[in-house]
Amino acid sequence: MSRPLNPDLTKHWKISLPATLAGIVEFYLFDPLHGKPIYGSRGKLIATLLEDWVRQQKEAASSPPIAPEQTPQDTHADARN
Repeated sequence: MSRPLNPDLTKHWKISLPATLAGIVEFYLFDPLHGKPIYGSRGKLIATLLEDWVRQQKEAASSPPIAPEQTPQDTHADARN
């Protein structure tokens, strides 16, 4: 069975992760039949996480800014004048 064609170009990134985190991820993606993570599962996971992050960034950029909290006026200062 061949891999499905990807309509988008790919960009190879070489990244370093803490070994503990990488081990946990590979544990969850492990295929017991082949004795290793399922082919392409790490890339799919990273792509999904990054797509969600980009979507959140776009939503945050398009939402109106949050007004700073109003600080209460010092009523004692007004009473002294």
